[in-house]
Amino acid sequence: MKSIPSQYQAALRLESLLGDPGNAANVVSFPRALAHDEAETFPAAALARLQHLGVHRAFVPAQWGGEFADCETLVALARVVARRDLTVAVSYSTLLWTVLAWLGGSPAQQRRIARAVLEDGQFPCLAYSEEAHGADLIANETRVRRDASGALRLDGTKWPINRATRSEWIVLLARHQKENHLRNQSLFLIEKAALDPGRFAHLPAVKTHGLRGCDISGLRFEDCPLPPESQIGADGAGVELAQKGFQITRTFCTGLSLGVADSGLRLTAEFARTRQLYGQPIAALPHCRATLADAFLSLLISECVSLVSARALQLFPAQFSAWSSIAKVQATRLTDYSLQQLAGILGARSYLREQPGVGLFQKFLRDGAIVSVFDGNNIVCLDRLAALLPALCRRRNDPPDPDRLAALFDLHQPLPPVDFRAFTVWGRAPDVIFQSLPELRRQLAALPAPAHAAATLWPRLQDAADQLERAVGTLRDTVARTPRLPGQPNTAPRFALAERFCSLHSAICCLGIWLYNRETIGGWLARPEWLLGALRRQGEWIFRCGDLPVDVTEALCDELFAATEARRMYSLLPWPLAPAGQSEAAPEHALWKTCE
Repeated sequence: MKSIPSQYQAALRLESLLGDPGNAANVVSFPRALAHDEAETFPAAALARLQHLGVHRAFVPAQWGGEFADCETLVALARVVARRDLTVAVSYSTLLWTVLAWLGGSPAQQRRIARAVLEDGQFPCLAYSEEAHGADLIANETRVRRDASGALRLDGTKWPINRATRSEWIVLLARHQKENHLRNQSLFLIEKAALDPGRFAHLPAVKTHGLRGCDISGLRFEDCPLPPESQIGADGAGVELAQKGFQITRTFCTGLSLGVADSGLRLTAEFARTRQLYGQPIAALPHCRATLADAFLSLLISECVSLVSARALQLFPAQFSAWSSIAKVQATRLTDYSLQQLAGILGARSYLREQPGVGLFQKFLRDGAIVSVFDGNNIVCLDRLAALLPALCRRRNDPPDPDRLAALFDLHQPLPPVDFRAFTVWGRAPDVIFQSLPELRRQLAALPAPAHAAATLWPRLQDAADQLERAVGTLRDTVARTPRLPGQPNTAPRFALAERFCSLHSAICCLGIWLYNRETIGGWLARPEWLLGALRRQGEWIFRCGDLPVDVTEALCDELFAATEARRMYSLLPWPLAPAGQSEAAPEHALWKTCE
């Protein structure tokens, strides 16, 4: 087994500092997560623990004194926290909305928000949605106007909002005029302490199905004066900035889904090893093994699309607008469907809230389902992708630049810094992943067959890659034959094409990750069985029992139970988890060496 890439060192360190989540004495632990969920109480101590370790520094770029250097690190940190308690991860992740300052703020605004996060430990919340309009941001009715003196004044209600009550800052979208159009909304970064307390109010908490411990409520403004420096960007640039911000936050969401998928699968695998049925562990039953193998494969496909998406954000920011939507749709659908299938293995226990060993499963199932709703739900993401399909599927004769292609897939290659000013709302270039498939296919065909048992898989792997290439061609032809009528909404068949595009994009990501990392990372990643399964499924999220070949199912189950026994993250990376029973680190420890 070879080295894990350097951008994952912070996540490995956080995993160790937090200790074993099974240890009830640790602040960020399973027992405490379940207790807060039952009592519907905010996990303040867990968030304070993350803050003490310095996790907040990961959200501020280095130029403003933070540690943010690459998107992979941020997604990996989210995965470490989410596998313990998604409520904590989601409550903490509102820090991500500082990205709007990095995308569109002035240097003075960026310095101010960096200081608020790094020195004062303050959090923003996101006030975009409204009860009557939801994800339709252009239709939002909260209005900002200038009074006779030229001062900004705000009227309206935003709901629901994560951390609406506890956050010290608000990132808010408001319209200027009554008309609905793209350039009628502006974005504001507002410090609550600077507001007239008689002109705004916190609304009552909202009862939720999952994330019961989160602070979810709303805010009401009545002729509320705003500080003059609160607007981010130009008048009317609000929706554009919001869409750019979603490209980063949707990518971050994949880490939340991966953390949930890991814990849901781990709880089920541990149950399956010990639960006896018909005189044997249920882990020995064929249907159980097929379900576990498919859930593990779904996690690996999600991981590949997450890895590539995080890297593409730094390599192709001008073309990235579609990729974050693809990654979010795939990671949430693969995770949600897998957990539903794993619930069948647990049976009635998947509904129990206090049963030892599996009582947490229903919390992860409930909590994880909300990720598909964040930052524009999956329907919104698919609608956007459906509109972009003609450009994304367009054929080009020129292959991608080989150096950039290597940097996209090779996890050990350094990346350029994030260029926040390079993001665009509508990237209309062909999908680089689709464009890369002929080169990836050529590389696979040129490899010699392995001289061991896996050689029997080699012809099937090559055949699966051929089938993937044909499937991409079929999709391109279908999209070309079914143009979208100008001014008309996307049809249901168009949505289906967007879903198919996401699946094939994910399968190509798997091929690229395998080709460029099998020798440098090795271990389980280098094995061809998981790749054969991913290519055979063509990235599809739905489970069809028996679709995986028996040898692929057995290889996936073997690795799943080996990783369970050895306490490794369910991952293509050699990612150790905190040892069983390990206590959290002493208070003086910090995540970043520079802070110790």
